[in-house]
Amino acid sequence: MNKVLLVGRIGQDPEIRFSPAGTVFARLTLATERNRKVDGKWVSEPDWHTVIQIAKTLSSVTAKKGDLVAVEGEIRSRSWDKDGEKRWATEVVTPRIRVLTKNKKDKSVEESVTEPISESLAAEELDSSEIPF
Repeated sequence: MNKVLLVGRIGQDPEIRFSPAGTVFARLTLATERNRKVDGKWVSEPDWHTVIQIAKTLSSVTAKKGDLVAVEGEIRSRSWDKDGEKRWATEVVTPRIRVLTKNKKDKSVEESVTEPISESLAAEELDSSEIPF
C-alpha cells in the first residue's frame, strides 16, 4: 500500500500547468513539523514536501501560501534528463487538498473542501505520467 497523510502549511502559492488534454497540475511545497530533543530541550523543525495536485478543473485548486492543509496521496518518484544529467524527484501526488484554515492575510477566499479527505484515491485520478514539472 502506498498512502501518505500530511498536515502542514503551504510554503508558496501553487505553480499551475496544464496538460494538452486540459488536466490541471498544481505544484506546491508543504511544511510539516517534526519535534526532537536537542541538548535536553524539544525543538520543532520543518520538513518540506513537494506536492502535485492533479485536478480536472482549476477551481479545484484552492490552497494558497500560508494555508493549513491536509493532503492524502501517494508518494511517487520520477526521473528525467536535464542537460545530460539524470535528475530525480520524490513527490506526493493527490487529486485533492483539504484546506483546514485559510491564511489570515487572505480574507477574500473562504474555506474550501472539494471532497472528504478520507475517500479512497482513484487510480485514474492519480495518473502522474503527464506531470509537466
